[in-house]
Amino acid sequence: MTILVAIANDSVSAAVIDTAVRLANGLDEELYVVHLVDEDTADGTAKQLRDEMRDRFRGATVVSTVAIEHVGRSAMRSGTRVGNELLELAADVDVRHIVMGHEPKGLTGRIREGDAAVAVIDAADVPVTIVPDTPDDV
Repeated sequence: MTILVAIANDSVSAAVIDTAVRLANGLDEELYVVHLVDEDTADGTAKQLRDEMRDRFRGATVVSTVAIEHVGRSAMRSGTRVGNELLELAADVDVRHIVMGHEPKGLTGRIREGDAAVAVIDAADVPVTIVPDTPDDV
């Protein structure tokens, strides 16, 4: 089985990766590291993030696969859609655990976009570890 690790091009991804590696070592599991993108945003930045993650895991103590996955189109808010895509991916990859980050969006952002972390927590049938974004001065 595998630990699904959802990353983004944000400030919490490094902590998400560190947490996932510790879990993988402790549980003797492989990692499937994924960056979800819309078809429209699958640009050089997403590919650069994927390549940086692949470089980071070369010679690592855990077996890992790093990929870009495209988010399907739907009428759902973007955060909710991403959460649902992660859950579908988790079912396809035979996932034992999900690790993802969370950056607060405030009430307006949650209403407008939805919240991927909440969508995953609400519907996951495997344990979910949420890594919060913490200010640099903490």
